[in-house]
Amino acid sequence: MNENEFDLVDELDRTLKTLGLSRHDAVSDLVVRGQDPLVPSTIRLGSAMGIALLSSAVGAAQIWQAATGRRQRLGLDLGQALHQLTPYLGGGNTLNGYGSNMGSVLGLDGAPAPALWDLYRTADDRWAIPIACYPHTRDTFLDLLGTAHTREHIGAAIAGRVSWELEEEAAARGVPLAIVRSREEFLAHPQGRAVLSEPLVAVERVGDAPPRPLPAGDQPLSGLRSLQFTHVFAGTAAGRVLAEQGADVLHVCEPNAFDHDLCWNETGVGLRSARLALDAGGDGRRAFDELLRGADVFVHNHRPAKMARLGLTPEECAEISPGIIHVSVRCYGHSGPWQDRGGFDQHAQALTGVNWSERQDGRPQLPPGRMLNDYLAAYLAAAGVMSAVLRRAREGGSYRVRVSLAGVANWAWQLGTFTRTESERLLPPTPLPPPRRLTRTTPLGDLSLVAPPVSLSETPPAWRGQLLVPRGSSQPRWYDDRAA
Repeated sequence: MNENEFDLVDELDRTLKTLGLSRHDAVSDLVVRGQDPLVPSTIRLGSAMGIALLSSAVGAAQIWQAATGRRQRLGLDLGQALHQLTPYLGGGNTLNGYGSNMGSVLGLDGAPAPALWDLYRTADDRWAIPIACYPHTRDTFLDLLGTAHTREHIGAAIAGRVSWELEEEAAARGVPLAIVRSREEFLAHPQGRAVLSEPLVAVERVGDAPPRPLPAGDQPLSGLRSLQFTHVFAGTAAGRVLAEQGADVLHVCEPNAFDHDLCWNETGVGLRSARLALDAGGDGRRAFDELLRGADVFVHNHRPAKMARLGLTPEECAEISPGIIHVSVRCYGHSGPWQDRGGFDQHAQALTGVNWSERQDGRPQLPPGRMLNDYLAAYLAAAGVMSAVLRRAREGGSYRVRVSLAGVANWAWQLGTFTRTESERLLPPTPLPPPRRLTRTTPLGDLSLVAPPVSLSETPPAWRGQLLVPRGSSQPRWYDDRAA
C-alpha cells in the first residue's frame, strides 16, 4: 500500500462505526501528528495503536457530551502512541528508577527464559513459538519435550518434532504454543476463517434490565464500577483505560495465582486489587458475587472452560447482576476450533501472518517492541465498554463485549502493510522520541509512568486513589461502600 493511500481518520471512523460510536457530536476538533512507519516494521504499528487509543477517547468524549452537553478537542502524537503499544521500545514504567523485577522469567545469565519469545525450527522446517513463562506451564512444556530448560535442549527437542503434531500436543497439554503461518495459510485455516467472521469488537445485548443513568462526576466514567478477573496484559490493561477516565476499578486475583511484576506494574495503574477464592460456597465467592451485583462492568481474560466452571458466563453474570457489561478477551477468537485455546500476544501474531511478514533472511521475527495485540485489545475493549454504557443508558439491558488478540492482529494487518524495503526507506530521520512521563509516589515506590498519549481538552486522564498498589493488597469493597 502506498503511504499516501492511508487516511487514519477515515480508518478511525470505520472502527468507531463497528463499535457503535461516533466522534461527530462529541469531538469538536481532532489533531493527529506523525505517520507510519515510525520504526522498521511491515505493520502500521503507530496507526493501529493510535486508532485504538482514539476509539476509547472518543467513547469517553461521547459519554461526557451525552451527560453534560459539552464537546472535547482530542490530540495524539503517534510517536507517543507507540509507547502504549509496548513497553519495549524504550518506554515502560519504573519504580524508584528501575524497571520491574523480571527474575521470574530470566535465566542465570540474565537473558530471558528460553520459552518466552524464542522461535524454534521444527523437523519439517517450520517455526514454533512456545511461551511457558509460568511455573506450571514451564514444567508441563519441559515434560512434553522430555528435555532440560535451556535454549540448546529445547531447540534440539523441537528440531525433532513435526510442527503440526507439536502444536496439537501442546494445546492438549494446555501449553501455549503456535506455529508461524504465512498470511495465505492464516486465511485458509479454519481458525483464520473464524477470526475473519467475527467483528473487531462485538457489543451484544444478552439480557433485559432497566436503563442505568450515565456516569456522573468530574470525568466521563466517574462512579462507574469495573470488576476485573484478569491476568497478564490485555484484560488488566482494559481496566487501566477505564480507570484513566475516572472509573472505580477493582482487580480480583485468586489467592495463589501468580503473575509477573512487570505485568501488574504496567497494567495495574489506577486499579485496586483484592485476593478472593472463587470456588462455589466459600466466603471469597460470596464476597465476589456481592461485588459483581454492585458492578457496572465485569472483565476477564481466562479460558472459557474456567469461566463456565466458575459460573461466570455472560448469561450467568447477567442473572447475578442485571445490567452488567461482560467483557471477554481471548487469544484466538470466540468461535472456531481454537476458541478454547489459551495464548499470548505473540501467538496471535504467529497465526495471522505477522511474524512471517516481519521475517528477515527467511527467519520469522517479532515486530519492534515484540508486542502488537495486548494493548490494542485493551483500548478497543474499553471502547466497547463505553459503547455499551451509552446503549444501556438509552435502552437498558445486559451486554457482552468480545475482543480477541487474533482479531486485532488481523485488523492491524488489514490497515495495510509495507514491504521491508519500503519501511526502511520511509523511516523518519530521527529515532522514536522517548515517552512523556508522570511521576507519582505510591506504596510500591516512586512510579515513573508512561503518560497517556491522548489529550482530551475537558477531561484529561486522572485517577482515583493511589496510582499503583501491591497486587492483592486491597479490601474487596467498592469505594462508595468503603466510605459508607
